[in-house]
Amino acid sequence: MKPFPPPTVSEAAERSRLVAGVAWALLAVTIWGGWFVVTRRAVGAGGVLGPADLVALRFGIGGIVLAPVLLRLGHLTPAQRIDAVWLIVGQGAPFALLISTGLRFVQAGHGAALTPGTMPLLAALFGMVFLRDRPGRVALAGLVLILAGAVTLAGAFQNAEELFGYAMFLSAATLWAIGTVRMRRSTLRPIEATALICCASFVLYLPPYFALGLSKLAEAPAAELVLQLVYQGVLASVVALIAFNRSLALIGRRTPAFTALVPVIATLLAIPVLGEIPSLPTALAVAAIACGVLLTTRG
Repeated sequence: MKPFPPPTVSEAAERSRLVAGVAWALLAVTIWGGWFVVTRRAVGAGGVLGPADLVALRFGIGGIVLAPVLLRLGHLTPAQRIDAVWLIVGQGAPFALLISTGLRFVQAGHGAALTPGTMPLLAALFGMVFLRDRPGRVALAGLVLILAGAVTLAGAFQNAEELFGYAMFLSAATLWAIGTVRMRRSTLRPIEATALICCASFVLYLPPYFALGLSKLAEAPAAELVLQLVYQGVLASVVALIAFNRSLALIGRRTPAFTALVPVIATLLAIPVLGEIPSLPTALAVAAIACGVLLTTRG
């Protein structure tokens, strides 16, 4: 039996690029899965902080950390300015505020299902319309599984508050998908895009946040404040965004599919942290989403 020939340089480079892109995507979605749980812990029943506080922490710290990157960025082209606007709206303060508000009324696993679960679908749709993407049959089958799992995991709303929360999540998913499509066409580097998102959100959000007296930070226990500072201000706003945009630069339209793993991670973490035990339909939905991610990525 003849041995398989060694991979060529181009094949090895492509494989290395794929592995790196997947690793960056997994880092991002792991942080985001935990973010739903940490945010729900803060703004849900018994929480001491409000959605406005978490957005302030997220982009207050992130804006300070990434300010040196923005100062070195230099002049943006007209196309890059348009990209920056879409990215700031799609991945900045409006996106975070929508989800944080929704998590006041909906369980972490359900929120993580309805937002990241629909992001790949919307990103694929926008990619087909604006970038002329043509996903194959395997990818389309994966997207169908993701949709079925996300809808099942979210479940039927039980009251007007849950319906409002679901509307917040779908709005956030739409914004993120638009920002994702813009990033794929952008010449901005991932670290530059992240700096623009965080610093612009810092400048545009923090002044009205303090001027309107929305802050409850002084009322929070020190341990909770430190947890939220690290998770919201460093992991969610800086590390995860850099990781996601880096993956997007490496593997393109495969990256958004990984966001469907966020409800899987959030649902599992919510069991020990929040005591939100999933039902059998929830477990089946998690399995469907995981299979959908594999098929969409492969396709």
